[in-house]
Amino acid sequence: MKLDKIFSYLAPKEGKFYPLFKDASANLIVGSELLVEFMNEPSPEKRELLGQKIKEAELVGDTIARNLYKALSATFITPFDREDIFELIHATDSVLDLMHGAAKQAHLYKVKEIPVEFREMAGLIRSASIEINTAFNGLRDVLNLSKYKENCQRIGEIEEHADDINHRYLAKLFHEETDAIELIKKKDVLAALEKAVDRCDDVADILSSVIIKIS
Repeated sequence: MKLDKIFSYLAPKEGKFYPLFKDASANLIVGSELLVEFMNEPSPEKRELLGQKIKEAELVGDTIARNLYKALSATFITPFDREDIFELIHATDSVLDLMHGAAKQAHLYKVKEIPVEFREMAGLIRSASIEINTAFNGLRDVLNLSKYKENCQRIGEIEEHADDINHRYLAKLFHEETDAIELIKKKDVLAALEKAVDRCDDVADILSSVIIKIS
């Protein structure tokens, strides 16, 4: 092990990162649960209320991200690489932004009937959020992060499944949808959902990088 790594493990570190990361991943689950409920709700009126709750979760996520950025700028010795912490904050916050974007588009576009594929994508985002939450709750135990490799791998598998759904639905949409405006609306919502899963995979990639650097 390199001397700088040994020093980083022995030197005192700010403990403020860990509870904030736990808050961020817990809020991610809140947002994803609301998104699943949103995509399974047949009533446009109730979807509007759920969309407002998703917006609230997104604002909470923004606050947590700002606090993490402040902690990062005020901390000399960090638990792991400063750049990785920055990227982890950004990617996690982006997941919530995209979840809110998908719900907002579905509402503003007045999508009457939510396609089953949207519900499937929301379920995958929730599954990935649970994996992220498990890993984030173990960030304090830096030297044993390797135990969370499987969580990262499962997120990668979730992302591959989301790609399959995305491609399948696009093919179905272009084949069956005769209204060009409806096609664009549904394509935009699907894109936001797919990007949210991609950002979850980005979180997993960053965590995998941290694990490799520490091991």
